[in-house]
Amino acid sequence: MFRLIQLHARHGIPRIGVDPDGYGTERGALARFRETPATFFGVGRFDGQGRLAEIIMDTVCTRGECAHPADMVHSETFQRLCETCAFGLKVLTVAQLATRLGVSVRLAPALARSGRHAAPDEGCTASNRIARELAANVSDPKWRKELCIQLARNPTSVNGLLIGVGALSHRDVLDLYPALCTLGAQLPLAVHADLVRATGRPLSPAGVAALRLGL
Repeated sequence: MFRLIQLHARHGIPRIGVDPDGYGTERGALARFRETPATFFGVGRFDGQGRLAEIIMDTVCTRGECAHPADMVHSETFQRLCETCAFGLKVLTVAQLATRLGVSVRLAPALARSGRHAAPDEGCTASNRIARELAANVSDPKWRKELCIQLARNPTSVNGLLIGVGALSHRDVLDLYPALCTLGAQLPLAVHADLVRATGRPLSPAGVAALRLGL
């Protein structure tokens, strides 16, 4: 039996709410869930004794118009987040969430986007442009200034910075290091602070970018 579930925190303790309607298949439950993804966290699979045996977490990011798949949750609110929207926040991986809840958690099959999710939003478009242009333009003071304005106006476009810096070869990093460090020092305060914190995870995309930016 499958039922839609809610996941929220009460005084720091995770609480699971269960919708009364039951579904015979995971696919049927997910189809119902995806009609109102903001209302529920995902789908719960219950065993013959009515005990929650598994949570199927949907991959729709709950932050605004984001079109990136969610694969982690906020550590306090349990909102589903993609890597971009989770940047700078305290998060739990799926495995860590399972440990916290004491029940198995896995990601639901990916859903083809339609409607409002079909076209990339402004942050996604800006991210693509930043990633594409970074290697050729990071030495240009005017381009760096425009980039920082964009990041201050739309912080979610930082994903393009992470991709662009991460895609540089080791030779590129050596050649561009003075410009990269200058850019690192010019970043908006919030982005700069998040990247500095990311150096604690040096193998993550944000950690790699931060170190290459001299942070």
